[in-house]
Amino acid sequence: MRAIEQYDEAMERSGNLTEDAKKLRERRNQLVGLADQLEDERCARFTTVLNIVNENFGRVFEHLQPGGAAELRLENPKKPFEGGLEMWARLPGKKSGLGLLSGGEKSMAALALIFAIQDFEPSPFYYFDEVDQNLDTFNAENIASLCRLRSQQAQFIMVTLRKVSLQLADHHIGITHAGDGCSRRIANFDRSRAIELGAAALAEMNAGREVNERQEVQ
Repeated sequence: MRAIEQYDEAMERSGNLTEDAKKLRERRNQLVGLADQLEDERCARFTTVLNIVNENFGRVFEHLQPGGAAELRLENPKKPFEGGLEMWARLPGKKSGLGLLSGGEKSMAALALIFAIQDFEPSPFYYFDEVDQNLDTFNAENIASLCRLRSQQAQFIMVTLRKVSLQLADHHIGITHAGDGCSRRIANFDRSRAIELGAAALAEMNAGREVNERQEVQ
């Protein structure tokens, strides 16, 4: 009789374990399905945002570089989170590829990408710290004009020495040294004079850079 009781108890435990295993497999399958669903949603949302930003990027870059083209490319389009994101750009009359661009042209591409991202999710104000320092006159004017155009929807604060940027700005705030090592803010000053000083400071900075480059070559 005891053997029969032990057999019944073992069968009951075996049945309970079998039922628990079945529930665990069902819950595992549910979790796997939920993970796959979330991954699909994440990938779909990422792809949607990337396509919008990519379209904005091409449009802004062409505005800054008329006749040029640019786009963002996934290294692994089928599994975007397992690869990187590449920036491709081509300027008019030049071969394609970011590595073939000059430092100023790469800066233009980077600024175009910043504007493209902000077009997707605009900000109330922007702060640019000498983003036009290494740009030639043509590109500096393009950046300043674009900031001027977009200032109708947002506020732009730009640290710059470029004449064209100063000319297109609505307000100027000067920062100078008083000789005691402390910076001073100047809100009321001669705008024309400030533009002349900015151009002179930029010319002096460029001259110093050329001297350093010649010394490095020697």
